[in-house]
Amino acid sequence: MKRLVIRRLLAGMIDYGCIMVYALILLAIFSGVYFVLQVNPATIHPLFAQSIGFLTLTLPVFIYFYRTENGRYHGTLGKRALKIKVVGGNIWLRNVLKLLPWELGHAGVHWMIFFANREEEPSLWLWILLIFPQLLTLSYWISILLSKGRRSIYDQLSKCRIKVTI
Repeated sequence: MKRLVIRRLLAGMIDYGCIMVYALILLAIFSGVYFVLQVNPATIHPLFAQSIGFLTLTLPVFIYFYRTENGRYHGTLGKRALKIKVVGGNIWLRNVLKLLPWELGHAGVHWMIFFANREEEPSLWLWILLIFPQLLTLSYWISILLSKGRRSIYDQLSKCRIKVTI
């Protein structure tokens, strides 16, 4: 079943490659907007920046994962390319849990920029907000490795299964 771990990794790389292209397009758009409006992104309050990031990046990515894994093919472009399906369980919960570290990490970065711009030392809560998503992501990968690719923690909690098609 080592093959399934590798398949999941490659499928994730394909999906995140697509997401990176989308994120770069957003970066170009927002860079242009900031340039035209003469706004320094570091001066935007972290809650507002987080809202913009959530609405323009995280939410569309969540919808992409949810719609494709819950659709007739049961998989994202990466999963379809590597003949992996997500079946059963609560796909909505699966993707909330899967993207939670990503969103928490974004929040931490926005707050770190905020404190750096004000030349203030970050608080302990911010360090926790930056470190916790890394540990959560590591635990996800460890669970995938230990299950030989069959179920991550977010798969288990959402009662979803990974199925290989031929």
